[in-house]
Amino acid sequence: MHQYVTLRRTALASTMAVILTASFAYSMPASAKDLGREVLASGDGWGSYGPGVTGGSTADSSHVFEVNTWQELRDALGGTKAQNETTPRIIYVKGTINAMENSEGNGVMTCNALAKQVTVADTGKAFSMDDFIEHFNPEGPWGMVTPSGPLEDARIEATKLQGKQVQQRFGSNVTLIGVGKNAHIIGAHLLVRDVSNVIVRNLRVSDAYDCFPEWDPTDGSAGNWNGLYDNLSIMTTQHAWIDHVTLDDGEHPRQSLPKVYGRTFQVHDGLLDITHSSNYVTASYNIFDDHDKVNLIGSSDSRIDDRDKLKVTMHHNHWRNPGQRAPRVRFGQVDVYNNYAEVLAAKDFTSLWGVGFESAIYAEKNAIDLAEGIPASKIIKRYAGQHILTEGNLVNGEPTDLLAVYNAAVSAPDRLTDDVGWSPTLRLHVDDVNEVKAIVTRQAGAGILPSHLP
Repeated sequence: MHQYVTLRRTALASTMAVILTASFAYSMPASAKDLGREVLASGDGWGSYGPGVTGGSTADSSHVFEVNTWQELRDALGGTKAQNETTPRIIYVKGTINAMENSEGNGVMTCNALAKQVTVADTGKAFSMDDFIEHFNPEGPWGMVTPSGPLEDARIEATKLQGKQVQQRFGSNVTLIGVGKNAHIIGAHLLVRDVSNVIVRNLRVSDAYDCFPEWDPTDGSAGNWNGLYDNLSIMTTQHAWIDHVTLDDGEHPRQSLPKVYGRTFQVHDGLLDITHSSNYVTASYNIFDDHDKVNLIGSSDSRIDDRDKLKVTMHHNHWRNPGQRAPRVRFGQVDVYNNYAEVLAAKDFTSLWGVGFESAIYAEKNAIDLAEGIPASKIIKRYAGQHILTEGNLVNGEPTDLLAVYNAAVSAPDRLTDDVGWSPTLRLHVDDVNEVKAIVTRQAGAGILPSHLP
C-alpha cells in the first residue's frame, strides 16, 4: 500500500490557491508497475554513464503528485522557480492536459485572446497576426527586409505572453510519468534546462504551437517562418532518460499548415531537441510522428563549449514520416541503433542523419523504409561534418552500406569517412536488424507500458 498526493484547486476568499490534499491508499495490482520508482538500467545508453538516471525515484510521500490540469502540473514541478528545485519528486499525469488552459480551469485560451492583450505602439490597436502578415508582405512596400518597428515589437510581446503560459521548466531529480494509456499534454513547451537527473516516460506530448512565429526573410533564398517551441527541450542538462514518449503535432500536422508569403507558416520547432552542452542522455522506445525538424542535437557550429558533450543514445525509436533531423548532430558522440524510420512521401523529405560540425554518429542495425522515389543516398546529409559510421542497416528490407551509397552520390568535397573515433559500449542488448521493425512498431510510444498509480 502506498500513499500519493493530489493537487486540487479550491477557492480561498477572492483568490485561487493550490493546496495539497492527501488521497486514500491505493492497492496496486500485482501485475502492474509503479513506473515512478523505476530508474534507467545500468548500461542502457549514454544516460547510464556515471551516476546514471534515477529521476525522482527516491521521492518521499510529500513529493509524489497526481495531476490532471496544466496548473497542477506546473505547481508540482515547482512553478516559476522549478529550475531551482532539487528535492526528488514524482509527478503522475492522468488524462489530457492543455497548456493553454486558463489558470482558473474554466476554458482554453486562443491565440487571438493572447494577441488582444497586446497593444501596438502609436496605434492604440490590439495586435493581430493578420495585420502583421499584411504589413510585412515581401511583395508589398516592405519587401524582403527583416521586420522591425511597432508591429514586430508587438509580436515579440505577444510571444512572451504565450511563453509564460505554455513554457514550463523542470527541476533536478524529477520523474514525469503518464498513467495508463491516455496521458496526454497538449500545447506545452516542456523545458528541461540547467538541471540534472530527469526522467520523462509514458506520455504523449503534442503540438507545441507557436501562435506568433517569426518571419525571417534572410533564412534561405526565399525566407522562412520559424516557430519557437519544441515539444520537449533538453538544454544544459546532465543525465536524462526519455522513454516511451510519443511526440507529434497534434491537431496541426505539417500537411495542414498554410503557405504565407509562399512559405510554410511554421508554427512548430523540434519534437525533442538536445542542445547547449547537454550530456548523457538516453532516448528509447519513443515515437516521433510526422514532423519536419524532429531531433536537433547540438546548438551551433560556433558553440565550442559543446566539445566532449552531447553524448546521446537513441535506440528502439520510431520515426514516422520525418522531414529531417532524425537526428541532426553537432559535436556529439551519438549512438543510433535498432531504430525504425519510415518515410512515407518524397515531398518535403530532406534527410535522416545530419552530419554536423565535429559530430560522430555511430549508426548501426537500423531499419529504414523509404517511399518510392527516395534514393538511399538521401538518408545522410552533410552539414560541415566529416565522419559517420554506418553498419548493418536495412533499407526497404535490404542490407545497405549507407556511407558508401552516400559517398557515391556526392562530389569529393562532401564525402565522409567512418573514422568517428569511438565505439559504443553502453548497450544492454542489440537486436538483429531483421527484427527491429517488428519490435519497434510493437513496443515504442506512450501507453505501451503497464502503468498505474501507486
